[in-house]
Amino acid sequence: MSLLSSLHLSWLVWAVLAAVLVRVSLFLYRALHLLYTHPLARVPSAGFLAPVSRLAWAFPHEYRGTITLDLPRLHAHLGPLVRIGPNEVSYYSMEVYDAVHKAGSHFGKDPRVYGGFVQDGHPALFSITDPGEHARRRRLMGQLYNRTRVPLLENLMLEHIQHWMRCISRNSQAVDLAIALTYAAHFSFGTTVGAVEAWAAGRELDLVAKNDELASWMPVITNLPGLWSGLESFQSRVSAITRYQPALWRGLGEFEEWSHMTFGNFVQGKAASSLSDSPSPVLIETLVRSGLPPRTALAEAKENMGPGTDTTSASLAHVLWALAHNAAYQDALFLDLEQIGFATDMASLEGVPRLRACVKEGVRWAGAAAAMLPRVVPEGGVELHGTFLPEGTVLTSSPIWYLRDATAFPNPETFDPYRWLTPDASELRADTLRDKYYIPFSKGANVCIGNQ
Repeated sequence: MSLLSSLHLSWLVWAVLAAVLVRVSLFLYRALHLLYTHPLARVPSAGFLAPVSRLAWAFPHEYRGTITLDLPRLHAHLGPLVRIGPNEVSYYSMEVYDAVHKAGSHFGKDPRVYGGFVQDGHPALFSITDPGEHARRRRLMGQLYNRTRVPLLENLMLEHIQHWMRCISRNSQAVDLAIALTYAAHFSFGTTVGAVEAWAAGRELDLVAKNDELASWMPVITNLPGLWSGLESFQSRVSAITRYQPALWRGLGEFEEWSHMTFGNFVQGKAASSLSDSPSPVLIETLVRSGLPPRTALAEAKENMGPGTDTTSASLAHVLWALAHNAAYQDALFLDLEQIGFATDMASLEGVPRLRACVKEGVRWAGAAAAMLPRVVPEGGVELHGTFLPEGTVLTSSPIWYLRDATAFPNPETFDPYRWLTPDASELRADTLRDKYYIPFSKGANVCIGNQ
């Protein structure tokens, strides 16, 4: 009996060892294939193990928030194409950017990344990956975002700017512009979350701060969805037992509660004042009236409050900071605005060259939309810069790289609105190369709908 048990144990050990050896052999075979015989093996790698797994190079840089800073430096040494994953290539080339993002391009959005932005199972404009559905949704959103519709928001913007200025004037301390402007009111739901008031009182709203913090978790959500789901499940169980919630989930929960309560008021018509009587259009109401399912309209409103607000507020903060350190330009701009009676309509403001130059340079210099925009190579593959990339390859780049291109924008780290103006500052100066590289909102069919 003892001998039989020993034989069984020996067999089990050998079986486990064989299984381990098979797995190791398969891993080594796959790694060697990815490194040396894969169609992308000719593309220079960001790191030795970058071709083996996204976790080896791309994920750590994404998690630290440095990937859009580190890749341009690598491109400067390695060329326009750099491999950052088993099936993923970063590119820094306006030629490639035009090909990938032009209207009618068959390079689709990478569902692995854009799927992480889906709200409650309802894809919104940014997260929709189907081109046809994206075009239909864009037409609906155009009711508020088209250039001719922007003036309808003038009163809403002035109301909240004046409120923000009153809060500023009552604050005797130094003002943190980044925080103050992040708490600008939104037109998504037809009501505010009270964030400006909280900021003025020296408080921070968790439902705003933690919703912003969620962005730092996107690398985990898109690269390790199982881990993120596990964390959500774990904290939910802990909360049910102990009634304790970490600050992140508490803030996210408060945002969900606020958005669904506001949405419920709209659907049930129980709001203190009807959205229909609002002097300015409301995103969620406009979309529902146009036939979009209410829950999908809610997803659009929630998504609109994140990336759109953050990029706008960051750009505003940078512009105001830059003007504070450019007194001569600020004084000249003030005189220009004084000459038009400090008008607030778009037509008058767009007629002030110094203002347009200031805004363009501020958006360029801030580079607030610091995101990678991954697209998938269509069927049949494509040849770029003499290298064939098979179908299914993920191609990714960031618009902010082109805003800091030293050829198109000499001394790119310097805030210099005069680069947009004629010597006498009487009009904007023509510059084909500069304008070609000015893509803060990307380009093509997927250009940011907020570019107006």
